[in-house]
Amino acid sequence: MRAELMGVERKKTEGNPQAIRVLMYHSIIKDDHGANRNPFRLPVEQFRAQLEWLDRRGFTAITFDDGYQDVYENAFPLLEEYGMKAVIFVLGDRRTNSNVWDVNGSTSDAPLMTDREIIEMHQARFEIGAHSHSHARLTEIPKEAAWKEISYSRMELEGLLNKPVRSFAYPYGCVNEETKRMVRDAGYTIACSAFSGPPVFGADEFEIRRSTIFNTTGTLGLGLRLLTPYQHYQWVRWRSAVLIRSNIRHANAGLVLPNEQTTRAQTPPETR
Repeated sequence: MRAELMGVERKKTEGNPQAIRVLMYHSIIKDDHGANRNPFRLPVEQFRAQLEWLDRRGFTAITFDDGYQDVYENAFPLLEEYGMKAVIFVLGDRRTNSNVWDVNGSTSDAPLMTDREIIEMHQARFEIGAHSHSHARLTEIPKEAAWKEISYSRMELEGLLNKPVRSFAYPYGCVNEETKRMVRDAGYTIACSAFSGPPVFGADEFEIRRSTIFNTTGTLGLGLRLLTPYQHYQWVRWRSAVLIRSNIRHANAGLVLPNEQTTRAQTPPETR
């Protein structure tokens, strides 16, 4: 497992890639009131405090989903200040300039990074990964459409950056064995889920488990997410939910399958 793909450069991971923990952020904002309306939007000072804490400990990969413009404006300077890098997962469809998939009564419109801003972060040695073409739920659309979402996004971003795009993040964490195969066949070498996957980094390079950071996550909560027992606890919860939903589904269909091995649970509604 090549940890450098995830932006990990801290010395504490040398010779021990299993110590790596991957964090998932979305949006870093200056307006605290905006954070009250969306748990995925962290105030910039909260993010600074977390970086200070992480800087003393290392062994953490930082990722951002969706490619919000406030990541360029607010997170990028702070990460540079602390000498840290991150992986930014952006859409392949460069015509999409805001979170159109996410706008509802409780979530406001938020601009996405421009091509120029993505290129600037890439030139600063931040990894740019694909987050599908249009932020689709890949396990809920026809296979042909899922393949286009996965493969087109890589080609589109490579055309923008003129460099290989090797990493992928499943929108909403929607992943199963079929989508993992498509990601592998499309030429990616690593892919991140939102909440599923093995508790040990690198055990499945196409379903890297990440810990979601909310604006309610304090320093204690951040530290808890980095502990090995916590990772295993979350994995057990996820697998239990998979089996329960699977048994209910098959019971309703008149089938009994005690050991479900064919699918992954869909993302909880609050996970993006």
